[in-house]
Amino acid sequence: MLVVLLAACMPPGTPTVTFQTASGDVRVAVDIADESAEWAQGLMFRESLAENAGMLFIFPEEAEHRFWMKNTRIPLDMIFISADKRVAAVITAIPCVSDPCLTYSPQAHARYVVEVNAGFAAQHGIQTGDRVTF
Repeated sequence: MLVVLLAACMPPGTPTVTFQTASGDVRVAVDIADESAEWAQGLMFRESLAENAGMLFIFPEEAEHRFWMKNTRIPLDMIFISADKRVAAVITAIPCVSDPCLTYSPQAHARYVVEVNAGFAAQHGIQTGDRVTF
């Protein structure tokens, strides 16, 4: 029922990512980052992020992608997704307030990364191995 209500709140045509967890599907409305300028910008300078919203990074190949939080003002969960669309890792990252900024990279290859508010993955039971559709 909750998934149906959340889906009804998303404008038509909004790209979504769905995590298939043990307790049910979790849907996130996403902005798409599929070019180098968008990868570099990410969620920088945003003051907030809606509860079921995020950004989907789409890379041309599966690799150990590295992220940093420079100029990112909100803590985030980074959900790394393999080429076969399974959760490979979840990392919680905090905003960088001074240089040098930490880089975040799991010890797993990913082709996609979804950034959402910090704590989102734990709150919704998103775990390594979960299937993902978009």
